[in-house]
Amino acid sequence: MIPGNSSSQEALISLILGSLITIVVIRQLVPRLQSQRSRSLRDHHQELISRLGGIGIAWAFLTTVLLLFLLPVDERGEALRTLPPSRFWGFTLGAMLAWALGFADDLWDLPARWKLLGQLGLGGLAVASGFELSAIQGPFFQSMSLGGWGIFLTVLWVVGIINAINLIDGLDGLASGVALLALGALVWILVAEANVPLLLLTLIVLGATFSFWTFNRPTASIFMGDSGAYFLGYSLAILTLWGTEISGKQSTLPLLILAVPILDTGFAIFRRLLKGIPFYSADKDHIHHRLLAKGLSP
Repeated sequence: MIPGNSSSQEALISLILGSLITIVVIRQLVPRLQSQRSRSLRDHHQELISRLGGIGIAWAFLTTVLLLFLLPVDERGEALRTLPPSRFWGFTLGAMLAWALGFADDLWDLPARWKLLGQLGLGGLAVASGFELSAIQGPFFQSMSLGGWGIFLTVLWVVGIINAINLIDGLDGLASGVALLALGALVWILVAEANVPLLLLTLIVLGATFSFWTFNRPTASIFMGDSGAYFLGYSLAILTLWGTEISGKQSTLPLLILAVPILDTGFAIFRRLLKGIPFYSADKDHIHHRLLAKGLSP
């Protein structure tokens, strides 16, 4: 049976919780935990807007997962228990650790090497949780074993997608909108495969993201910050791998699902290397900045 309205209730729960948490963040926590970071080249608003929106996304996800997993009221809660425990808890723990790393950066502007070290640790956790790339299956070749390169490429994928989502977060609603499109594509794949357990987990992330997007769309009242970008980056990196496996082999669909942030990040790194500046430095030459310069608007 293809999942229907019953599965969408998890997304609704996550959406409601995300909205409530985001409202609390805007009204109560922002004055107490306002980011101490200075303005950067990526900022296009004249007024200062909080970057603590990641709290709403991540904690809505975690609260919904724990409610459904620990207090299952019907078969939908039980479905999460059928996911491989190492992968389920590795994903959940990794996503929250990614949020924590980004949250620390939002508050204290961590040095780049510390952030990279933390991201490498998240990649290592993904490998330890069973998400190692061992073989790739593509449209132009049957299967290609990665051998010893599997661990390296898995860590590179996780680190790369985390930074890709963070770098594309330059306009109101852009990163959250891109994440929603990617999650929507993954939901379509999982519905076609009738993969109910992973579909529920993906819908929870989608619901939390959509609740934040309603506050982040133009004109934004809050930004996701590094905490939200890191959480979504890790979640997308893992869920796209997990949801597009074919008989234990990894398809190339994740590259298509996340093509926009991947291409934007690739161009940014190449551009900065040509300019002789650090690849992690900010600029206003991203695809969305160029579209703005041509007169387009969010």
